[in-house]
Formats: sequence, C-alpha cells, structure tokens
Amino acid sequence: MQGHDWNDLKYLLALHREGKLTQAGRTLGVSETTVARRIKTLEQSLGTTLFLRSASGRYEPTDAALHILTHAETIEASNAALREVSGESANGASGSVRISSVPIIVNRLLVPGLAALERLHPSLTVELVPTSFNLDLSKREADLAVRFARPSEGGLRTKAQKLGELSFAAYAASFISPDQHAELRWITYDEAHLDLPQARWLESAAKSSGLRANLKVVDAETGMQAVAEGIGKALLPRAIAAGDARLREVEQEGDAKYPTREVWLLSHVDQTSRLSIKAVKAWLSSLDWV
Repeated sequence: MQGHDWNDLKYLLALHREGKLTQAGRTLGVSETTVARRIKTLEQSLGTTLFLRSASGRYEPTDAALHILTHAETIEASNAALREVSGESANGASGSVRISSVPIIVNRLLVPGLAALERLHPSLTVELVPTSFNLDLSKREADLAVRFARPSEGGLRTKAQKLGELSFAAYAASFISPDQHAELRWITYDEAHLDLPQARWLESAAKSSGLRANLKVVDAETGMQAVAEGIGKALLPRAIAAGDARLREVEQEGDAKYPTREVWLLSHVDQTSRLSIKAVKAWLSSLDWV
C-alpha cells in the first residue's frame, strides 16, 4: 500500500455523507471532478475500491470504506478539537456547531435563547436546522440533535441525554372569548403522524366531540400558527405557548389527561472532546424544558 494524503479523507467523508459527487463538491467548495479525482487517488493509494455506484446514482461505500470511515471520523473530530484549542481565547469556545430539531423547538426555544449563548461564547457559530426528519449524526448531517422521545437507534456511536419533558395543553386564539372555547373545532394531525402522543389525543377529542377543523397539520409549529389565526384549538407545549400573547389556554373538559413528551439531546461519541460541543450542550441543558 502506498502512502496517501490524509486530506483525501475529507473527500471520502463528504461523498459518504452526501451520496453524490455534485453535493459532495458543493459541501467542500470544489468541483465534482475534483472529488472524483481525490477519491480515485485515495483508492489507488489504499489498493481497494471505496465506492460502488447504485442504480439510483448514489455512491455507496464498500465494506473497506466503512472500516476506513470510522477512523476518518475520529481524525476529523480530533482536527476539529485541535482547531478549537488553537483558536480558544478569553472569548470562550469557538468554531461551528450544527443543531437539528423540530421547527417549533428551533423557532420558539432555541432562537430566543441564542443571545445568552452568544454572551458566553461570542466566537461560537451555531447552525440551526428546523426539520421533522431525524438527521444522521454518524454522517455529520448535524453535530447535535434535539428530539422528542427517547431515541431508539444510533447504537454505541451516539450519546443520549434527557433534557426534560414538555407538557401539552389545549390552546385557542386569545381574541376568542373563553365562552366560545367549547364550540371550537379541534385541529388534528394527518394520518402519517398519528403515532405522536398529541396527535392521538387530538384525534380522540375530535371523534368524541364531533368538532373537527377542516385542517390537518404535520407539526406543532404549523398547529400553533393555525391556532393563533383562530382556525381552531389544538394541543401545544406549555413552555412555548404560555409565553405567546396570541394564545390562551383552554380550560380542560373531561378526565382525559394531556400528554407529555420527553426531550432528548443526541450527540456523536467522537464529538465529546470538542469545546464547542461542550459549550452548546451546557447551553441546551440550561434552557427551560418544562
């Protein structure tokens, strides 16, 4: 096996994470031709094939590549930690941390709390990714993920920390009189999201009362906006809705208990030594998740 350039490993990681030469090149700021050339050079130096192109056009890693990727991720994390140590100053942690979570958490909890993080670490950059999909930490689609419910996958490469629990309650628009709350229709979720606790509760309430709004949503952020517009009432996280002047909590009817959702923080085990990751995890833990 010939000697090889360790810089080629970042091309290996990018193509693995993106799956296509064009996207990998865009991530690295180079052309797809450059990515293909560097991958070919790495394959020649290692004496093995690293990717096979699937029928869909994606580049899938071979067994040899998967073995090398584990070491490449460790080197990547070590380099990031070294850069942060060399750039550390009286201004605290530096570098960039990418966080993914559902839109309502990103927009209503993380964004309002960023000022406190910036005061502590003015040289730290945070990238927020509002998405209802679970991004792959092993592919570095995100450095940290804040998710509802205990994670059921990720294995030994993922660390999980419970941040707290969000309690839900029924809310209506503040301009609607409480006398009218009982006649308001329930905003429910679409069929693809009926596995969510709040979606099941709303579906049951809509069926038993016969009050179903002509709107179905896929996430709490959309539901919150619909409630504020007076379209109907829905379950929303108290920690978020209670501070919104557009909303008013509806007095609970009947004995059905409102659901709660656990909030978990996921990180990759190779990232634990990064000062920026430690700083952001401490900030996330300090937020009010009740």
